[in-house]
Amino acid sequence: MMNELRIHTHIHNRYQVFDASGQLPFSIVFGLCRRSPADTDPRPLLLEIAGSVLDVPFALAHGLLTLHEQDPEGAKQMVEVDLSRLNKVAANEARCLSLPSPVNRTEPWRDAFTVYQCHIDVNGELASILEPGKKYIIRLASQDLGVKRWAYSDRKQFVDNDGKPSHDSEAVKLVNSKLTAGNATFKVVKGLSWPPRIETRMRPCASSPSSDSALANNSTALEVSVINTGSDSVTVQTRGHQRFPIPWGPFQPEPDADDDRMRIIDATTHRSPISSLQVVDFATGEVIRSNKQRGIGPLTHSNADWQPKAEDVVTLKPGTPLIRKIDIGALVGGLVDGQYKIRMQSKGCRWWHGEVGKEECEGGRMPAHPCGIIISPLMLESQDEVELRIRDGKVDQSM
Repeated sequence: MMNELRIHTHIHNRYQVFDASGQLPFSIVFGLCRRSPADTDPRPLLLEIAGSVLDVPFALAHGLLTLHEQDPEGAKQMVEVDLSRLNKVAANEARCLSLPSPVNRTEPWRDAFTVYQCHIDVNGELASILEPGKKYIIRLASQDLGVKRWAYSDRKQFVDNDGKPSHDSEAVKLVNSKLTAGNATFKVVKGLSWPPRIETRMRPCASSPSSDSALANNSTALEVSVINTGSDSVTVQTRGHQRFPIPWGPFQPEPDADDDRMRIIDATTHRSPISSLQVVDFATGEVIRSNKQRGIGPLTHSNADWQPKAEDVVTLKPGTPLIRKIDIGALVGGLVDGQYKIRMQSKGCRWWHGEVGKEECEGGRMPAHPCGIIISPLMLESQDEVELRIRDGKVDQSM
């Protein structure tokens, strides 16, 4: 009889920064997957979160997780944090997590992780020992996952509606399948700079060589207008690597979060910035076409990415519309006859306060000083949906 059951476990941080003001919610992210050859039970595995490594403040206070901070005297050295102040941290409320069985699994195990996020309260005990300006790292202390109660079960809780226990806990100990389990690394900041609200509108427009030389004759086009509703100008990066906090899962950024493609307000003349647009079937709401990113962007970038080129940014002045005409012919070409809608996906942009003129740029790039500031993204998003009809293989311009 086995005395341990191995669960593949990986830990990461939701964002690379912990915002002490609480405006950007922060979590420690766990991915768990049943892939042990000894795990042959076809039922889901129900485990209690409270008191386990998934209960991060409690796990730190009781030695299931470790916390280290960057040594101010040696940037590459990490020193263990005194966690004695956490000795009164109680286990979280009794919540459970269900892990699907590996029996009859058809997808690759790497795609079969159950993700759990432990939110870190900025007013909690753990946040009180995190100091702004310091970098921290959280790791598993050992292979012990600290799970106090678990069972094979289709249920979602260990108690029934009357509060009576619905399962006896299994005696076998749950452990991580590897000696290492990733880590959660993050920097603490007092707060982030938040952009003004940007209002983005879309509508169809007729194009002609006289109205916009970037559009081909008889092309199908959208007019996109963006208005800065704030009181100050902002400079916005429209192409290249976008540096701002992005959400992560256990192993990599969330899909489309790390997207370096041109934003829809880019002023390019050689290619339409349509990466954020989708074609949706009018009747069913199904997305027919979208510009999904192939894979994720590189997770490391050159130093030049800190300072985008001057031509890669635009200025949004308060109350002054920035208007772009976007050729969507390539997006809608070849659609079968029918009625569709064009929809915009939300995309974030790196931005800076004020207007940065070319005379301030260094070697044709943005000045270095503002580029090192951690900001939250300026979001380009619109609730507008543009309807179009395809008739005889062409866009019906009469709509």
